[in-house]
Amino acid sequence: MMKHKLDTWKRQWQWLVQALEQKGASTFITIDPPAPEREIAEAESRLRIQLPEEFRSLLKDGSGKVLVYWSLPCETIKPFDVSGEIGWGTDQLCFSDFADEEMEGQRRYLTFHVAGNGDELLLDLGSPSGTSVVHWAHETAEFRLLAPSITAFVDRVTELGCVGAEEWQYPYFCGEFGLDLESGNSKRWKAWLNQYLTLSLEQAQEELPLLITYTEMNGVDKEVAAAFARYDGEAVLQAWLKRASAEQDPNQIESLMCFAGDVLKEKAADVVRSLWSEAPAVKVSPSTRAYLSARCLPEGEGLNQVLEMLDVSAKQNKLSGYEANSLLQHFGSRRVLEWMEEKVSFPYNGWDTLYVHSQPSVSDILHWLSGKDVQRQIVISALSSLPEDYVLFHSDVDAQQVRSLLEQALDTAVLKKEKQVIRKALERLA
Repeated sequence: MMKHKLDTWKRQWQWLVQALEQKGASTFITIDPPAPEREIAEAESRLRIQLPEEFRSLLKDGSGKVLVYWSLPCETIKPFDVSGEIGWGTDQLCFSDFADEEMEGQRRYLTFHVAGNGDELLLDLGSPSGTSVVHWAHETAEFRLLAPSITAFVDRVTELGCVGAEEWQYPYFCGEFGLDLESGNSKRWKAWLNQYLTLSLEQAQEELPLLITYTEMNGVDKEVAAAFARYDGEAVLQAWLKRASAEQDPNQIESLMCFAGDVLKEKAADVVRSLWSEAPAVKVSPSTRAYLSARCLPEGEGLNQVLEMLDVSAKQNKLSGYEANSLLQHFGSRRVLEWMEEKVSFPYNGWDTLYVHSQPSVSDILHWLSGKDVQRQIVISALSSLPEDYVLFHSDVDAQQVRSLLEQALDTAVLKKEKQVIRKALERLA
């Protein structure tokens, strides 16, 4: 019975993981052979209990250790904030300390899996089945019933695509008696996941709304952009605006508008201009407005709008490098370096990242290395984090000039951390 169950689950897990990998998801799967009797007996001796027969059979006739994990690409717009994690193992079995001295029956809950964030999946040994599955949230110390037995839990969570195992993932799909596969959210999630795993670009490009759905799921690349190019630009724009207006989640609206900008570019210029007016076509955050301005407006126009916004902000509060970087990084413009020169200050975190994004030339680097202390430290930190494929020097003379100034900075540096950053920059330029 349990061996048959495990074989069925195994086929479902392997298909799921393989399909997710093809979509670019981060995945991991391990399914060990059945645990030998000796291993189970050692666990029981360590725990000083007899394991419930159903769970014992899962280990002995199914698998001694299982872990299935997945995480979708960050650009995927999904209906619920979930990833996938399910597992168990004889080595994970323990009675956790729930940090509550007054809590009765701490040996009632047996941990069989610890999630990446520290939350735990537990067997309720005091339940009628002896294997009711409960989730314990380590931050809130709250318990949530997931299923009346371990078999029911694995069945249900597998049908949901192995969602879990952090506390915020299960409530979407839970009812009074645990995970509810017939709830509206569960049906919506299962339909979305099936479409995500099966919808091809070839199918999606036949209908504009379906192509937008595909883009929400997979992001924009050259093939997707080419598929949109088959349609009239105004029709594409209106379709994206219609989709955004139908969405209620502000974060998803932001993502939808960014995808629209990636697809339409200058064809969305008038809509992006409206975002700077008192009657915007869609309400978005300053960072999304800046991103769309970089993607869809002429550089002079878009960059000027963002710089003016930052100048206004700087009059009210000290401007941080993180804020400046979030709004300016997508322009990739050396004009940003000119604007930065008199704006930068300690702490320089964020400013160094923006410096890299702004395409500095050798003359820019030499200028900043010879400038104020904060400018010098920003460019040194930026040099230490340049991408491996970033081509900076086109001659040995340029390289030697920069290295010479870095070596001078190393000679005068006092703090150990500062010396480490300079050495890292020198190594990067070697």
